[in-house]
Amino acid sequence: MSARPAELLFRYAVAADTPAVAALIERAYRGPEAAKGWTNEANLLTGPRTDESEIAGLIADPESRFVLGEIGGDLRCCALVQKDGENAYFGMFSVDPGAQAQGMGKKLLAACEKAARAEWKSRALEMVVINLRDDLIAWYERRGYSRTGNREPFPFDEAPGALRRDFDLIELKKPL
Repeated sequence: MSARPAELLFRYAVAADTPAVAALIERAYRGPEAAKGWTNEANLLTGPRTDESEIAGLIADPESRFVLGEIGGDLRCCALVQKDGENAYFGMFSVDPGAQAQGMGKKLLAACEKAARAEWKSRALEMVVINLRDDLIAWYERRGYSRTGNREPFPFDEAPGALRRDFDLIELKKPL
């Protein structure tokens, strides 16, 4: 009889989770470890994606939740959900590069949709994605997200380290 794989369990972040959440986001988005995963921005941007003070502020914000996915108490994935009027915003979607392509992202996204409904009775979940991230956009579209047609400039002034500047952000949305 083979052992069952450990279950991915979800919970909201608390202040003590700040360093682990910030570290996971950095591993998932930037640097050499991120480049191993398919959802990284390492070919577009260098430098930090976030820092502990930003994460701590978001965890403390009553209109924000970081949904954490853990296996055996080890943080494997996380994402931010924020109240945004009748809707909720989804961001900082991070799966440990060594644990990608195992279905965790799909489960985390579903947990975030559930959190937005439970916490704020949100009508839809919205996000912005770099327009050059075709594989990631297609992944979201397979999960029911649609392009709204809204675009916004990438905040190059707030996120220095761009390796190129020929991109912007597109909005995706899914009714809940």
